[in-house]
Amino acid sequence: MNEVINKIQSKINELNYRMNQLYYSKKNIKFYYAEKISIIKQEIKDLEAQVIYFKNFNDNEEIDIHGATKYFVEYYLDDLLYYKMNYYQKVKLITGKGTFTLFNYVKKYLNNEKIKYKIIENNFIINLY
Repeated sequence: MNEVINKIQSKINELNYRMNQLYYSKKNIKFYYAEKISIIKQEIKDLEAQVIYFKNFNDNEEIDIHGATKYFVEYYLDDLLYYKMNYYQKVKLITGKGTFTLFNYVKKYLNNEKIKYKIIENNFIINLY
C-alpha cells in the first residue's frame, strides 16, 4: 500500500508541474497541458480508490469506505464484496454520515445489483449468500 501512496504523491507533484506549465504556456498549446492535467487527475482518483480497496482487502467482516467516491463504488466495491464472500455470509459496510452522498450512492448500487441488505445505524449489513 505504501507503493500506491508513493505513486499518489508522485502524481500530485506531476500535476503541480503540469499546472505550472499550463499557466505559463502560450494560448495555442494550453489544450495540450489541460488534457495532460485531466489524465493525471483521473490517475490520482484511481490510486486513491486503490488505497481504500487495499485497506479493506483483508479477512475482516467490515468494509470501511470513509472518504470513498462514486468512482470507488463503481469500480472497486464489487470486487471487494466478492472477496468478502469467501469468508463471511454478512458484511458490515460503513460509509460514514457526512452529507449522505456516498450512503445514497451505495444504497442505489446495492438496489441495482439486487444485493440484500439492512440498514442499521447508517451502516449497511449486506447478506452475501
